[in-house]
Order: sequence, then C-alpha cells, then structure tokens
Amino acid sequence: MSKLHEIIVAGHTCVDLIPDWNGKFADIIPGHLIVTGKMRFSTGGAVPNTGIDLKRLGLDPILIGKIGDDLIGRITLEIIRSNGDDLGDHIIKSYEAGSSYTLVLSPPNEDRAFLHYPGVNDTFCSKDIPFDDLSNSKIFHFGYPPVMKTIYENDGNELVKIFKNAHDHKMITSLDMTMPDPNSESGKINWRKFLSNVLPYTDVFLPSLDEILYMTERKGELSHELLVDLTDELLGYGAKIVVIKLGKDGAYLRSGKIKSDDLLSGIIDTKLWSEAEIISPAFKVNVAGTTGSGDASIAGFLAKFLQGANPKETMDFMCATGAFCTEAIDSTSGVKHMKIIEDRIKQGWERLPSNLKIRR
Repeated sequence: MSKLHEIIVAGHTCVDLIPDWNGKFADIIPGHLIVTGKMRFSTGGAVPNTGIDLKRLGLDPILIGKIGDDLIGRITLEIIRSNGDDLGDHIIKSYEAGSSYTLVLSPPNEDRAFLHYPGVNDTFCSKDIPFDDLSNSKIFHFGYPPVMKTIYENDGNELVKIFKNAHDHKMITSLDMTMPDPNSESGKINWRKFLSNVLPYTDVFLPSLDEILYMTERKGELSHELLVDLTDELLGYGAKIVVIKLGKDGAYLRSGKIKSDDLLSGIIDTKLWSEAEIISPAFKVNVAGTTGSGDASIAGFLAKFLQGANPKETMDFMCATGAFCTEAIDSTSGVKHMKIIEDRIKQGWERLPSNLKIRR
C-alpha cells in the first residue's frame, strides 16, 4: 500500500438523487404536480462524501463501504471512481440487499430534507474491513451508525469490535453520526447506552448539535453552558476529543486530558490538545446547498489534524471546508485543494457574527 494512504473512511455509502428545485417546502401539497429541473446524482453517506472531500483536499484516503449489485450501485461506484480510480478499490459489492440511496430536497436558503433507503448498509460489519492490509494508516474514521442496522443494534457492540481492531493496528479512531429517524428502529434504541459503550474506544467524536441533543434526550437553546453540559457527558463516557458541529454557528471543540504516551501523540502535540476548548465561528458564504457540508467539515478537521495542526487552526480549517462545500449544490464539488482554502482564510475571509462565547 502507498504510504500516502493515511486515512481510512468506512461506514455508510449511498448515492444522493437531487432534483434541481427552486421552490419551497410549503409548495409541496398532496395531489399537486411540481415541475422541477434535471436530476443531479451525487455521492451520499460518510464514505463517499468525506472520502472524496479528503481526496479533493489533496490527501489519498481509502474508502470502505458496501453497494448492491444493481443500477444504483453502479452509479455510486462510477461517481466515486470519477474522483480517483483507486477510490473504488475497497468498495464491496454485496448481494444481500439493494444499494442505498437518498432523495434530497434542498431548496435555496432552507435546510434540506431526506428520503433514505439504507439498503446493504444494514449488513456492514467488522468482517468487511481488511485491517491486516491497511496497517500503514493512521486514522480510521467511521460514519453514520444510525443508518446501519448491524452497527447500531446490540448497543454498538459491532462498532466496538471495529474500533478495538483499529486501535490494535495503531490507528486513531474517529466517529461521525447522522440523525436517526424517530419513526424507525434506529430512532427507538437507547442511544445513551450506545454512546457509553462505543465512546471509550473513540478518540475523536464529531456529532452535530441536533444529533447529540436527540441521542442524549436533551433540549435547550444553543449556549456555552449547553455545550459544556453535553461534552461533560461525552468526555465522561471516554471520548478524548469531542467536536460538535453547529451549522451557521460554526463548531465547538472540547477535549479531555490527553497523555503524552497516548496513541494521539503520534500525530498531534498532546500539550496543546489536552483539555482544550475552542469555538470557531462559521465563514460567510452565498449558500447554494447544504448537502454534504457536515461531511466536508469532518474531512477538513481530519486533514488538518493529520498534519499536526493546533486546535484553533484545525477548527478554523474545518469550518472553512464546510463553507466551501455549501457554495455548490451537490455534496463534494465545492470542496477545493487545501492550499486554496488556506489562502482564503489568510486573506481575511469574513466570518458570521456569533453570540456564542466561552465563559470561564
């Protein structure tokens, strides 16, 4: 394997079907026809989105996911390989179910809504990851357990097995979530129990605010106090670094004590990262679409983290990568090479105002 394959992205894989639509959700009335534009096909899920974003940033990741033996699967693989022939090398073709897809409704200046079919993602398990062939990698990132049945059932025991295996191979573990459908089986499991089981083996945890409020059964307006309360619980379960995505309000990082002999010390300065707290405001952009922006943010975080950047630089680059993503309607084409993003930050890129402050 090439020494450049330093990040593995595994987990949920699908394709997004995005109709070109300039209307509003209020326009959708039962029995009425709505004329739209052409259909766009884009990658969806943590594996294609975060993986392709890392490639566009200038890295050389390995993507591990599952597709079915069907047209949707062929489209998914074609899109992945169009961003790099080798990106499809570890995508598994399965006959257990159909390929996953998401119908994305993304009207201008509104958050998007999804109609999702998990498909063969529900069968993804530890046996699908050839760890012994991937031993040169430094970071193992896993995404979207709430839409992967084998991963979320039994309190996440399969994901624990995966993360333990990653640690045995000296890889730092990273975890991203997605919002469970409250009406599905995933929406009814005990997510607190899942987190308490999985987070002791999670080095970096990157949920959105809405996701983690749902999973911890909390409510409340965004505030520093709320973020501290949430991260107290998540760090208490065993996560070492917690990053909460806040959408238009940027992102928040808080870490626990990180020892100098920790696995993380192979990449970052543990003194700078230990017991750190950062609020990074969002950058000002003309938003074309928000699909994939969370995945892009994570790609930005992992790319800078791998470089050994300090927490502030890493968080600023994370928010900047997410902002680049929103300048395109699809999930990945807005993301540019790291140098382009870094140059825009250095040129004094304007940031959105934020009332969120760290209170000592």
